[in-house]
Amino acid sequence: MSKSHGVPLRLSQADRARYAALITLTDSCAIWVGAIGSDGYGRFSVQWPDGRQRTVTPHQVAATLAVGPLVAGVTLLHDCDVRLCVRVAEGHLHVGTQAENAQQAARRGRMRGPRPGLVDVRGKVGQSRAIQKALRASPDRSPAGLA
Repeated sequence: MSKSHGVPLRLSQADRARYAALITLTDSCAIWVGAIGSDGYGRFSVQWPDGRQRTVTPHQVAATLAVGPLVAGVTLLHDCDVRLCVRVAEGHLHVGTQAENAQQAARRGRMRGPRPGLVDVRGKVGQSRAIQKALRASPDRSPAGLA
């Protein structure tokens, strides 16, 4: 989940090229293989023309490339529940509202906090790193092969 503050991303050709180089396609998802933040979501640094840098999530970049500038207050929802997925398509990543995000989380049982037997013991960051490690180690890009 990523909430837009309405500040348009300024993506140079160099930013776009770096971004594309950090995506690995699987049979179902487009997985970010770059830096990961403490929340398990990816991180990407964008260089502005004046030399400043802005750190954003890769799914913000993906949504911007797919649908254009994100207006203030929109939220990006991961339908596939893979924090590193940047595929903007039905069943993966789409633009929505925070209310929709909360409804989706409640439907999936994520609003109650950790539940014994249903928690990934690696944590959010550990889970994301495990996905990246599996991608590097396996030539099989299918969901079953990556499981």
